[in-house]
Amino acid sequence: MGLRELKKKQTRKAISDMATKLFIERGYHEVTTAEIAKLANVSVPTLFNYFSNKESLVFDEDIEREERLIEAVVSRKKGVSILDALRDFGMKNPAFNPANRKLVRDFRNLIKSTPELSVYERQIMMRYESSLAKVLQKEAKAKLSEVEAESIAHFISDAFYRASNATHPGKALEALFEILKNGWSE
Repeated sequence: MGLRELKKKQTRKAISDMATKLFIERGYHEVTTAEIAKLANVSVPTLFNYFSNKESLVFDEDIEREERLIEAVVSRKKGVSILDALRDFGMKNPAFNPANRKLVRDFRNLIKSTPELSVYERQIMMRYESSLAKVLQKEAKAKLSEVEAESIAHFISDAFYRASNATHPGKALEALFEILKNGWSE
């Protein structure tokens, strides 16, 4: 990555971090894009060169996260199952680090309390699930139908989300992936 691209990436991240912090502190609707641009020392049009809309300020890494999710499957080591690769990928999520619990809780509260962000997050998750379903169909040893792959992808996505909200995220993710691997025994 060249110096120009690195600077753009750093600027984008700094703007997003500042905006998210302001949204958490004051509320999404109480902070304007003009205020964010001013605090970031950029114009409003420049802000929108980095972000397509106000909601995307909060989800600045969504494309990279999707790429890492798919990469966890397609680049897994030989002999590692898809589920094990995805569980290991999930365990590396910063949301599972105890030092980040307050930040994760505050971020989740922001999303839950802001309808626009909840809808935007759901759209992102649906895109992730669709991408994951397609790679599951390609990578799985046993042939999966589209509906099977979509259902498994949805469960995996939901497991990441629910585990990150749990009191003990790592334990929760392990338990949810055990259900996926072994089925649910009533």
